[in-house]
Amino acid sequence: MTQREAWLEGVASRGGALREVGGIRVPARFASAAEEGAAAAEAYAAASRGRALCDRTHRGLIRVTGKDRAAWLHNLVTNQVKPLSPGDGNYAFALNVKGRILFDLVYLVRAEDILLDVDRRLLADALAHFNKYLIMEEVALADLSAETRRIGVLGPRAGEAVAAAGWATAGNASRYQSGPLSGAEGEAIAWRSDFCGMRGYEVSFPSRAWDAAAARLTAAAGDAAWIGWDAVEALRVEHGVPAYPNEINEEALPAETGQLARAVSFNKGCYLGQEIVERMHARKAVSRALVRLILDDGDPPAPGSPVLDDGGQVIGKVTSSCHSAGLSRPVALAYVKATAAQAGLPATLARAGGPPARATILPGGPGPPA
Repeated sequence: MTQREAWLEGVASRGGALREVGGIRVPARFASAAEEGAAAAEAYAAASRGRALCDRTHRGLIRVTGKDRAAWLHNLVTNQVKPLSPGDGNYAFALNVKGRILFDLVYLVRAEDILLDVDRRLLADALAHFNKYLIMEEVALADLSAETRRIGVLGPRAGEAVAAAGWATAGNASRYQSGPLSGAEGEAIAWRSDFCGMRGYEVSFPSRAWDAAAARLTAAAGDAAWIGWDAVEALRVEHGVPAYPNEINEEALPAETGQLARAVSFNKGCYLGQEIVERMHARKAVSRALVRLILDDGDPPAPGSPVLDDGGQVIGKVTSSCHSAGLSRPVALAYVKATAAQAGLPATLARAGGPPARATILPGGPGPPA
């Protein structure tokens, strides 16, 4: 049994619940079902007002080496790569030739390589896609996912914790900047990714070092609570961050996700799928858009639930939902017709076995803060 597996068994033995994401078990919550309501409020408070820790091992990591790595990757993703210096990074989409999203990723530029952070559920697809476009370039790909583990640190004071853990300048880091953790066991790297919409960092380290890394981050975070998948997902939905597979999938176009500002560069030159992205941007031609919905009451609507306008016409469907501990009501993400994606407009959501729920489109577009 590995160190992390023993840790997971400890979570379960103390009343927590586990779930599987991409073949990887992660804590869904750290409290028993009877304590879930109070624990959810505590987790929300820890992340919103201070700092919290979470298991991020469901993410995969690919190392790209070779002298052509930056130019090669630059041609395959929607954001800038070549101008970046070691320590910098970016968020982007990888598209097919029709301009639809295959997967999203964060990439971290270092002196000797580039690290690609992708959802582990899409790891095989990502590797196959990248290998397909390796022709004459001097580039090599290595999957580091099996030999690395990851912990997330999130909240307004997360930078302090990561700085105390060994990345001294973490508190001043811009989004997607990275740095090594000094004094860590094995090669450990941290980066700021704001993965669920609030300030957040990820720390990757060798699998054998789970106990040491967890202890180091727990000590550095001081009064931080560990929170599970359910709490992190709730924060993601509340902040309007799209994710695979609900919002990021091959049915989606970049312009529909509300992420153009952080995921797409319109002055970087050619890349796979660029023509469609540029055409839609120039013509402002988008048929649907991702919005946040705040419901008046009741239970969160199931993904796939239809969203109706005031006249009873279907204008879209729910993709993700949760009960927001901060707002004390359900919140959802939904793709709706672009003409209906206006802040403050009322909407109705059909719910199985109950009356329709009234909802309001939240002001502003989805996406994490700068």
